[in-house]
This record gives sequence, C-alpha cells and structure tokens, in this order.
Amino acid sequence: MMISAATLKDRRIAAKRAEDPGLVEVERLKSRLARARDKRVPLYLSREEFLAVCRWKLGDQYSRAAHALESSSEKRVKRTTQMAFTFKDKEADFELASRLTILRLLPGVGIGVASAILALCYPKRYAPLDARVWRALFDEQRGGLDLADYLRYLTRLGELVAEARTLDSKGAWSMQLVAYYCAGNDEGTAAPPAAD
Repeated sequence: MMISAATLKDRRIAAKRAEDPGLVEVERLKSRLARARDKRVPLYLSREEFLAVCRWKLGDQYSRAAHALESSSEKRVKRTTQMAFTFKDKEADFELASRLTILRLLPGVGIGVASAILALCYPKRYAPLDARVWRALFDEQRGGLDLADYLRYLTRLGELVAEARTLDSKGAWSMQLVAYYCAGNDEGTAAPPAAD
C-alpha cells in the first residue's frame, strides 16, 4: 500500500517521542553544508565533506565503495562538486540530469550518492534517492533506479509535501522530511536514511 500524508504525520509524531539518531545525523550534515554554502561562492565540497556524505548515505555499505570514493583528490572533489552546483539551465529536469551526471564522474558515485549530495546541499529542492522510500511511494520494489525514476520520485515527494502541509501547516514539511518518514518501518518509527 502506498504511503499517505496522514501516515507520515503519524510517523513524525511517534518519532518525536524518542531521540531519533538518524534524523540528528542528517540535520548535523545539512547544517555543516549550509555553513559551507554561506561561506563558499560558488559552493563546492571539500574531500572530507564529500566522504562524510558518502559515509552517511552508504552506511554499512561504505566499505564496498571506499576505495573508489577515497581515490578522488581534494582538487578533483572541489572542481567536480563546484561544476555540478553551478550548472544552471532554464529546464529543471535538464539541470538536475546534468548535476547528477557531473557528480557521477567521481569514482564510486552512483545516482543514490549523487542525489544525497544534492539533497544535503539543497534540502528544499532534492531528497536522497532511497529504495525504501520508493517502495513506500509506489508500492513496488525496484532496483537499478535511474534519472527518470528519480524525477518521478521527486514529483511524488512534492505531492506528499503539499498534502502534509495541508494536514499539518505548522510542521515545516520538506521533501527530505517526507522522504525520511517514508523510510520508517511498519511500527511507525522513523528509520535512518538507507544506503544506495
């Protein structure tokens, strides 16, 4: 069964009753990258920031991609992320596709990690691509998600944000917050964001 805005609201209420370490970690990373965004014009990630996002996104699976991810130099990470973040186009879908493609030039970066980088740097526009969230949104299990899937994913998250804001106007619902609570388990508690 696909998730509803009412279920998201219930999961959020349940999660507020306990300290949620997954959400705390996401907020810590977002704050760190927001400070970087305020200081660096144009924005770029340092190698250490890039690897922190990769560790968060991949979780226990990080070690499988560590060699490739860690092979990028400080200069390569800076230039690649700066190029991705500064890419602009009047067509939002083309801009997103280009940003993801540029980020995926970094060894070990797939669409999941690239989406996480964009989501943590631009939390109002993007959310990390996550198979558990996909399952909640579309009631189907999928592997090998691609750009078309990510566009569909963001569209559905946007719809749920609008619905959640209607139910809970003071909740400060965002695409990332909706995605986070979509990843919750059947008992209604939030789970940390999943790996690629």
